[in-house]
Amino acid sequence: MDVVVHLLFEDPIPLCILFGLCALVAGIICQRAGSTRAMTVAFVCVALAMGVALLAWLVETDREKVARTVKTMAAAGEAGDAAKFLACVSPSYENGPFKKEDLAKVVEMGFKYVRVSVEPPAIRIHHQTETAMVTQVYRFLPAPGAPATLPPEYRTWTWEGTFAPDPDREWRLRAAVAMQPEHTTPEEAAKLLSRLGR
Repeated sequence: MDVVVHLLFEDPIPLCILFGLCALVAGIICQRAGSTRAMTVAFVCVALAMGVALLAWLVETDREKVARTVKTMAAAGEAGDAAKFLACVSPSYENGPFKKEDLAKVVEMGFKYVRVSVEPPAIRIHHQTETAMVTQVYRFLPAPGAPATLPPEYRTWTWEGTFAPDPDREWRLRAAVAMQPEHTTPEEAAKLLSRLGR
């Protein structure tokens, strides 16, 4: 099912190329043999290629929605825009006792000292629970004018975040934990960042 969704909605280029090649072959046969059946096949293949392209343009899958949110968060991290970053965090964000308000303090403090560059994410959609797990490598660079920088062992983090749709159907971050450095929580990240300000 995931392969069909991916080919129809997320990456329709292979199908469009396939239908285009079929149309080309049918067109050549039609021209050489004068076959009306080949002409019909050519028109049907062109229509199918256009239909697949239009369908992919009209439909945004859950994976594409998550990818859009993650891309917005990455751009906010690179720019140091805490408000834009936090708009991608669900009001129901929760990591144990750590809520969105607590995360907001960490993000706002963090962007005083660091900027973030990211690698492309790995997105896994779980349709049964309507959640997505996103794994992404973050590289922390000193912010312009920052008085200090992170120790080398804390400059590259692998985060795993849980995303889910909010009532407005926008996918937002619900929870996050660092896989490298191993199982670092946002609270521990806050303590680390607070030391930079001393």
